[in-house]
Amino acid sequence: MTVNPSAHLVSIEETEEDIRLHWRFTALMPVDRARQRLQEYFAQLGYTLVASDENTLTMRRGAGDSALDWSPRSKKTELLARFTPSKSRTGVAIELRLYDGGNYEAECRLYAWELVEAEQYLHGEPVNFKAMKQYNHHIRMQVFRASARGFVAGLFLALIAIAVLRRVLPDMGIEGWLLGAITGGVVHIIIFWQIRRAKHQALGSRKP
Repeated sequence: MTVNPSAHLVSIEETEEDIRLHWRFTALMPVDRARQRLQEYFAQLGYTLVASDENTLTMRRGAGDSALDWSPRSKKTELLARFTPSKSRTGVAIELRLYDGGNYEAECRLYAWELVEAEQYLHGEPVNFKAMKQYNHHIRMQVFRASARGFVAGLFLALIAIAVLRRVLPDMGIEGWLLGAITGGVVHIIIFWQIRRAKHQALGSRKP
């Protein structure tokens, strides 16, 4: 799927609390009109208004309340837009804060795509909302398939680990509830690691 080529120009900043994407441009319209158009655009992407005044706009999307919806758009994000009026033009600076997403390249690619398309929308140029929606669905399905692959691989390795631990640990004097606790902990770690590894392979990890 072809992503807007300008998406790679979006700057990404990592803080201790979140990941932030930044995009700036100039809209050839008064500040009131620019703010209205930007709100209209992001409303079509699922954002809801939080606050708005002459020079700022705050919107939010996603609440993380659906454990089975693994799409980027279901994750909690906050949009803060600042406007700098200058006669018939308006400088627009958008900051997108990702609170529980953005660890994968594919996710950030969609978020960046949405930001650069905002500039096109304000300029009156066509915006492919359908393509962005399809890409969001594509990522969701990738996460689902990768999680399934990781679970199966993890389960296979976990069965091997269980057999080894049940043979080795009793010889070390570890039996009963302690044996069960250690075995259960190892199984959970292996499965979680394999799922995480599969998702990183499918979506691309932003971190080494």
